[in-house]
Amino acid sequence: MGTLSYTGFLWKSSNLHGLHSPFIYAFASKGIYAKHAPRPQKNIALPIGMTREGAALLYRIIASFKISKMFVLGKDATAVTELLRAAGDAANTKPWFFSPLAPIPGGFDLAYLNADTTEDLLNLYRQASPNVNENSVIIVPAIHSNQEAEAAWEAIKKEPGVTVSADTYHLGFLFVKSGRPKQHFYIRQNDGALLNAVLGIRNLWGLLG
Repeated sequence: MGTLSYTGFLWKSSNLHGLHSPFIYAFASKGIYAKHAPRPQKNIALPIGMTREGAALLYRIIASFKISKMFVLGKDATAVTELLRAAGDAANTKPWFFSPLAPIPGGFDLAYLNADTTEDLLNLYRQASPNVNENSVIIVPAIHSNQEAEAAWEAIKKEPGVTVSADTYHLGFLFVKSGRPKQHFYIRQNDGALLNAVLGIRNLWGLLG
């Protein structure tokens, strides 16, 4: 089985109005679809697994939620840290980076987990989880880059602490929200009228099928 294509992702995805969860609706409206957020400079170096679309979304999330306490684990950590620092500086959130060797006071705002295999990604999540709180955002990049990445993404969604996950194709988001059932969402960043109209046909077919 091949990896999920972007077209296949779009066919599964929802825009803001298809999100029937108050929490994820608020996250998407404030973050994913944020207006007037800083954007990465064209010449900025991107870490392994990060696309230009993913970097732009990362900037929106950091600016919209005033993220400052960050936790970077996994491969290409130096480049990831520099990208997050640039995003925090652009949003004036005064970014701070914490080591996995010591507790983070109050938990982290954002953790970025970058791994090649399921085992490695789960190990990174378990390193991060002692410092998670109800408002923490956990980001996994390149979740559809290959079959192993997709398998790792499916596995981490099943971790006992993870209750809400959101697939934006370029980035995966995980949340630990106590008292919630597990929910998974496909959320497209492109919310144009033409695309919404085309994908609306999918919903009509579903009703007629």
